[in-house]
Amino acid sequence: MKLTDTNITELYKFTRKHYVEHYDVQTELVDHLANDIEAIWEENPNLSFEKARDKSFKKFGVFGFMNVVEEKQKQLQKKYLKVILYFVKEWFKLPKLILTFLLIYVFYILQKIPNSYTIFVSIYIIIFTVELVIMFKTKISFNKKVKCTGKRWMLEDIIETQGYGNILFFSYYLFYFTLPKDFDKLSMLRSLFIAFGLTITIIVGYISLILIPKKSKKILEEQYPEYKLV
Repeated sequence: MKLTDTNITELYKFTRKHYVEHYDVQTELVDHLANDIEAIWEENPNLSFEKARDKSFKKFGVFGFMNVVEEKQKQLQKKYLKVILYFVKEWFKLPKLILTFLLIYVFYILQKIPNSYTIFVSIYIIIFTVELVIMFKTKISFNKKVKCTGKRWMLEDIIETQGYGNILFFSYYLFYFTLPKDFDKLSMLRSLFIAFGLTITIIVGYISLILIPKKSKKILEEQYPEYKLV
């Protein structure tokens, strides 16, 4: 016996009912369940679809699909990390490398002028405000897309949420732990470290919130061929 289109639709509903939100993970599970149900029917053709489905589901254990979802998440987080590292490596090549050194030099010089602490705090506030606006706009656009298509993709979610995490981590760490009030008493090494840290914050923000989301369609199409049809 073969599953009908109605059966496949019911399996998608079944995975959503069991807390699998992402369409790509649902598809993998539906494919697995469908093959297993057909194998069960070969042994017991009189079994109803619902009973065959439940019998297949029990094979996932007491945690159901949770282990599959967690494993898929780990796999795609590693992929996202590779994407981040790729763009970081690309950034530290000419001509962007020149821009990087220029920013470090500018932030180093700014520490030597009066009211430098106020200037740096203002820079952080401006950067963080711009990043919040970008995150807010991206979130609205993402929610509209999900509502329109009715589909969430795990890698797409990771690109969005991990980008926010990167920005918050770098901004918090650098502002609270590396920004002193007495710039005039700092050693050259410490001043260079602060200049480098602020430059990295800007670069990470650009890569996470602008560059990767801009390239996300291509990244997602490489991961999910069916994404092109959405």
